[in-house]
Amino acid sequence: MLKTYQLHVDTGALQTTGGGQGGSAQNFVSKVNGNPFQCQVLLGNRHRTFRTVALKNAQIPIGYYNVRAPYNTITMNGNVYTMTPGNYSASTFLTALNAATSSVGNMSALGTWSFIGSTNQTQFLSSSGSVTITFPTGLTYPTLASLLGFVPQTTATTTVGTAFVSTYAYILNFDHYINIWIENLGTSSLEPAQITFKLPVNVSNGSILHWAENTQNEQVVCVTDSAARVDRLNILVVDRFGQPMNNNGLDWSFTLEIKSDN
Repeated sequence: MLKTYQLHVDTGALQTTGGGQGGSAQNFVSKVNGNPFQCQVLLGNRHRTFRTVALKNAQIPIGYYNVRAPYNTITMNGNVYTMTPGNYSASTFLTALNAATSSVGNMSALGTWSFIGSTNQTQFLSSSGSVTITFPTGLTYPTLASLLGFVPQTTATTTVGTAFVSTYAYILNFDHYINIWIENLGTSSLEPAQITFKLPVNVSNGSILHWAENTQNEQVVCVTDSAARVDRLNILVVDRFGQPMNNNGLDWSFTLEIKSDN
């Protein structure tokens, strides 16, 4: 008969291991390089044979930036320009983008970036000289130019007095959802992706994302290896493109329901 356990994890709680041989032990949470979005939960001295693991709830303060590596670089005239990571509105983003693309060479004299209000497209207007925007190939994630609405993996050149207009609308807040990846449990997705649990992001930066299981939205992982014994959980939060995230020091918490043979 399977036993059911509730595992409550708070990356900010001061948790210590305790108990010796045959004794009880608390769960111990350690962060990798101080990042709450990359942590390990030790399950004490009880090695469990898990059968199912369900996410019951999660509380996540949104502290990550909407402009961050590796999505904050653009290549123009052979120079790579990098925007400072941070949270940007449309207006502050344009100011920072124009500042970033004038930081190498003489880009400030070549033209300016702007948004087209009626279509939400991006345009670069050349004022002197020829400007070529290059999109790297072979990447598994979008570049800054892609998020600005330009077709990826192409090279475009604009000349004096002409505007290079993006094909699609720009998007600055592209984190529609985030994924909790528990490495030693695997995935609940049919795709070979780092997704154990998927959480929609429906709050703005600085707010707390609250997710709770309901009958229409249950997330359960079945552990198919009956011989596998789990003594720790290696947890990583990644974005929709599979890139590890950094919550800038803000801790988070969640609860798992574990069905186990012991």
